Amino acid sequence: MLETIAGGYRTLDSRPDLKTRAMASPTFQKLITSRKTIVVGDRTFYILEGDLLYDEVQLAEHALRKDDGTDVALAEIATAEGPARLLAISRNGRIVRWAPGMVLSYFVARESFPTQQQYDLARDSVRSATDDWMAACGTTFEYHGALDTDPGARAQALFGVFYVDVKGKFIAAAFFPDDPPERRLVIIDPSFFQPTLSFDRVGVLRHELGHVLGFRHEHIRTGAPAVCPDEPLYDTTPLGEYDPMSVMHYFCGNRGSTTLEITDLDRTGSQQLYGLPAAAFTNVEA
Repeated sequence: MLETIAGGYRTLDSRPDLKTRAMASPTFQKLITSRKTIVVGDRTFYILEGDLLYDEVQLAEHALRKDDGTDVALAEIATAEGPARLLAISRNGRIVRWAPGMVLSYFVARESFPTQQQYDLARDSVRSATDDWMAACGTTFEYHGALDTDPGARAQALFGVFYVDVKGKFIAAAFFPDDPPERRLVIIDPSFFQPTLSFDRVGVLRHELGHVLGFRHEHIRTGAPAVCPDEPLYDTTPLGEYDPMSVMHYFCGNRGSTTLEITDLDRTGSQQLYGLPAAAFTNVEA
């Protein structure tokens, strides 16, 4: 696993033009010294918005966007029932999503979990969370259980779920569709297994899988309480009005939910990207 995530790490040494601009940026210097970090293998990742991991290149690009003042979002997408919900990531003015018909296959790395009980709980929680998203919109997750104990064959899957001790800096973390293939993994911290955890475990993974589907945090939007984490809205497309109970909303400012359920508004928004769930159709074959 350490090699998997480290392989997707980029440094500024490979981007001398970006490095020059970043080193002259007060915003970058502040971020690189103030942001929480985790070390995986021999690589350092910077934590933004609580559960988003940035490599050095991404952090520099983020800082320069803040310097340029390009904290803007794109136009809303209208539906027959009014504006849809959720906040989608976008690149170059176009929404980022998995291609239609894409199967999001995954495994849960047994060797990374210290105990069988933790592995079982993580595996079952991920499967429940994927089932919930497939019931909400037209996306397909597929669990490859045989790969859990077969590291040599894991290239067959899109992403993996791993236990990594990040000292409670987050409960879990994931990735976006356009992150490098080597970075496509879901990290679960030991805090996920604590009996005192105040969040629903399946809900935590519903939230992380929302990132996997391409959704940003809801609480960074206009209308969210001021005490919620404040991150820029560049490279986002708002799929409608602010939803304080969204699965993508942190529990902050007395908004959000510790159960992290997929709301009706979340369903409406996710269906704008992925269509209706398979259960909505009766398929007729010749």
